[in-house]
Amino acid sequence: MRETRQRRRRIGGSGMLAAGLAGLIAAGLVAGVAGCATAGGQSAFRPTGPLVTLRVGVYGDPGYREAGLYTEYERLHPGIKIVQVTTAGSGPDAYWRAVRAGLPAGHVADIQAVPVADISAVTGSLARYFVPLSTLSSGSAGASALSNGWLPWVTAQATSKTGRTYALGAEIGPLAICYRTSLLAEAGLPSSPRALARDWSTWPGYLRTGRLFRSRITHGPAFTDSAVSLYNAMAAQVREQYYSPAGHLVLASNRAVKQAFYAAAGAARGGLTARLTPGSRAWARGVAHVAFATTVCPAWMLHQISALAGPLGAHGWNVLPAPGGSGNAGGFYLALPRAGRHQQAAFQLAEFLAGEQAGETLFRTQGDFPANFAAATSLDTVTSPYFSGADVGKIFGAAASRTPATILGPASAEIASSLDGGLARMGVAGAAAGRGVAGGVSVGGAWRAAVREALAAAAH
Repeated sequence: MRETRQRRRRIGGSGMLAAGLAGLIAAGLVAGVAGCATAGGQSAFRPTGPLVTLRVGVYGDPGYREAGLYTEYERLHPGIKIVQVTTAGSGPDAYWRAVRAGLPAGHVADIQAVPVADISAVTGSLARYFVPLSTLSSGSAGASALSNGWLPWVTAQATSKTGRTYALGAEIGPLAICYRTSLLAEAGLPSSPRALARDWSTWPGYLRTGRLFRSRITHGPAFTDSAVSLYNAMAAQVREQYYSPAGHLVLASNRAVKQAFYAAAGAARGGLTARLTPGSRAWARGVAHVAFATTVCPAWMLHQISALAGPLGAHGWNVLPAPGGSGNAGGFYLALPRAGRHQQAAFQLAEFLAGEQAGETLFRTQGDFPANFAAATSLDTVTSPYFSGADVGKIFGAAASRTPATILGPASAEIASSLDGGLARMGVAGAAAGRGVAGGVSVGGAWRAAVREALAAAAH
């Protein structure tokens, strides 16, 4: 449902998921399609009264229906009927605004998806509207599976300063690099995973390859899609991005974030980017028409690329760990509003949807990477025929395990949007003045302007 790009990602990471399971299998995205998940060791909820209807509020498409998870749960729990409430035609921003507006009056679902970018509101200013999950634990002695069943950083972000956990991690977007082997070979550059893994172990090494690519292919595809993607990937590897552990704004003095901005802006200024932001229609056309050689790709993006590049792109793509080996973009949690009428039943359904076997099924069939620890570690053997047999399970699993528990604040998404805007303007200015020239816009000037805009956004 992505920090800080999580806010822009729909659940499942892409509107393309509407294409459904059939397209994924045809594209050969991952090897080995698992069957429908079962409840495993989860204790069944057995209502003593009439049929219980549980409403699951989502945006985009989480893939639960396509993977058969609702049907399986209803089969195992005959007293439960599941209704998915989808916010049609809107992304996470509009969705979350609607959820916030409905909370005071109780106009929410029994289970509500929470974009990763917004989880700090659930643990903070909106906590009074949500149920602390420890009060609904299905485990013995009041100990819920959430204490050790999910990746530590995922649970940490959903836990308040008082130690209460308010949501279960459902999907995440661990980062890697997707690249076109033929374009690198055309530029006379290494294209094998082994060689590139060494050259791209750091961001300076990755950008050094980009400059070589630019010098050898002066007209045609760019090295990477956008400065925005670069910046967000680098920033995602920093625990303190915009806020300190005490909740103070540290953007202006944060050296790591400034360095990430300068590196990404320098790539735009140097003509390394195609100025195509992932999720845009222009980016989709760029994938289909070979506009760039590499892109930062969260796990959910593999489905987008395979759908857009089509059968002709099969085996022309490969996947490597991102420089630095960690980072997350996208994803969502499942939280329980206090207004829900069937909180215990809703909690058990949420545990199922975010649990081990459901997580495995969703990745193998939908391409959505699980936040559940056991599910994430069980996917090491999954490979992708479409992406040249890359060990996608191992690559994304390693990235997920190394991702820091980023400190999120009330305006993290707004600040990130302002910085993205500054980088986008940098790219436009460079293009207007000719490839490789920034048109009079200095990197330092772009940084200072973006910081001013971000701080102003945070003050509102």
